[in-house]
Formats: sequence, C-alpha cells, structure tokens
Amino acid sequence: MIATIRPFELPLAYPLGTARGTIDTREGFLFDVFDDPLGLGEASPLAPFTEDRTDCHDALQRAADAYTETGWIDAFRAVSGTEEGRLRVPAARHAVSLAYLDWRARKEYVPLYRHLGGMDGSGTVPVNATIGDHDAEETADLATDAAADGYAAVKVKVGNRPIGEDVERARAVRDTVGDDVAVRLDANGAWTFEQARTFIERTADLALDYLEQPLDPDEFEAHSRLRDRGVDIALDESVAMYSLEDVLAADAADVFVLKPMAVGGVDVARGIAIDLRQSGYRVIVSTTIDSVVARTGAVHLAASLPDVAPSGLATGEFFESDLAPDPAPVSGGEISLPDVPGLGIEEVDV
Repeated sequence: MIATIRPFELPLAYPLGTARGTIDTREGFLFDVFDDPLGLGEASPLAPFTEDRTDCHDALQRAADAYTETGWIDAFRAVSGTEEGRLRVPAARHAVSLAYLDWRARKEYVPLYRHLGGMDGSGTVPVNATIGDHDAEETADLATDAAADGYAAVKVKVGNRPIGEDVERARAVRDTVGDDVAVRLDANGAWTFEQARTFIERTADLALDYLEQPLDPDEFEAHSRLRDRGVDIALDESVAMYSLEDVLAADAADVFVLKPMAVGGVDVARGIAIDLRQSGYRVIVSTTIDSVVARTGAVHLAASLPDVAPSGLATGEFFESDLAPDPAPVSGGEISLPDVPGLGIEEVDV
C-alpha cells in the first residue's frame, strides 16, 4: 500500500473576477493511493476558507505516511482534527476522503454516486452557468448564451462595482433571459448591511432565485436581518469558516451552498446536505474552482441527492487545461455521469 502526493498548478483560460479578487490559477495536490484498485483524491486549498498550502501539504504528508504504514484509519486520523467546530485542514481531509471513496466504489464496481447512496438512473445533475464580473451588456450577453445552451439557472458575480451598476447588471440579465431562467447573484461577502439592503430593495421586482453571501463571512448572524425581504439569502463562505451549528442558530439563511473542498470532503458535505434538506433548507452543491478530480467528486455528490437543484459545477470551462479528460462534461445545462466504477477517472497528467 502506497500513497503519494503530487503538486499541480492549472492556469485558468480567462480570469474569474469576484468581489474577493481575481482568480487566474489554481494550485493543489493530488493524493494517490496505489492499492488494488486505485484511489484518487485532490486538495486545492483556498485560504481563508480552507487551510493554506503549506499546512495542507504537511497534513497530506502525515496522511500518506500513515496510510503507507498502517492503512486508511490512521490516514484519516492524520487529517481529521477540529478546532472551534470545524476541521483544521478541510482541503487535506477532502483529498484523503475522496481517494478512499473512489477506492471503495471501484472495489464495489459501482459509480461513486451509487456508492454514496444515489439510485440507478440518478446520474444526471442540472447545473448553473457562472458569470464573472463584466459590465451590464457583456453580462447580459453571457447570460443569453447560457440560456440558449440550455442552462436553467445563471449565477452572476456581484460586489466588485458600485451598487447601482450591479443593480443594472442584474436587471439586464433578467430582461434578457426572461422569467424561465433562475437568476442567482453572488457578492462573495463584499457588501455592508446597508448596501445589501439597498440592493435587495432595488431588485425586489426581479424575482431573483437567491442572493449569495452578501455580507462578510464573519457577519453571518446579520444575514438573518436580510431575510424575508423578497429574495432568499444563501450562505457559502460563512459555512466554510464557522460551525454549521452556529450558522443555523443564527437563523441566517434560506439556502446553503456546500463546497466539499471547504467543508472537509464529499462524505462530510453529503451528511450536511441530508440534514439541511430534512430541516427544510435548500442546498446547492458547488466547488472552489477545482480540477477535474475534485470537480467530478462534487458532481457525484450532487447526483447522489434526490431532486437536486441546479448546482455550481459547470466550472471545467474555466481551465486552460486540466489534469485528465472530463468524464462528466456539461451539455444542455446538465451533466451526465459515466456508468463506470468510482470517479470515472483512470489517469491524471501532472
């Protein structure tokens, strides 16, 4: 039994503008388990929502040494410590747990979504298109293209411009895609409470699907005062940075955006998703702009959930190149998973 760590760096085909800055490359590590069969995992840290790159590598090295010496249990122990209700190294744990899940599903000779509990024929996932920070005309054009390609939902990055411009962008999108396409907005925590309230008031007639993380992640409790104003409030970064118990106690959201990399793994995210759905919350599966390995893991997670909403998983197009051919490409606004064991990825090129 051998586990190895391989660093990678993937440039994006074009920069993705967000309120927290521009993403133009993603760096991470592959965690490979060479047993019978293979298991593939990925850690792509994104501080402050996960540990930093150094801590991630150190944790993965501990896990690789433990796995090589004694197996899975000690590998998990090496990356499963918690602090203040959240994992210390969620990206590292994501890699170890995804490698394990891939390995188990291959041993069972079933696709990963089936191993997770999905039913036969459920390997199709609707997805939203993601639109970065562009002016109103280009934003509307990109939304029009997405609707024409079959996307039932679009998510637009806001928060990097004056409120008036973002209102104009949101209105341009709604005008161009009509009423049949869900319009989601993501501020990445850029606004003050007053700015968020102003934006909500000025877009109340647009029937937005939800507004994601309008306030700083540290201010998750204040989101409760933005609810019931005509648009659902979604939390993303706050879920990664604070314990779910604290966020739920604040009654701060209608929708929860779960990123397996940020919460510590596909298995962790699925447990959270099931609990949230049983409590009446909407759940969206998304990624931290990950390579094909982690992205496909998130797609399997979404496919394992019944009646999943359009998810934030159509991000493979952001990469100039990837680590392997995409086994679950987007077509017509949805993803169909391959009916092969595990993740569906046989080899990666690093």
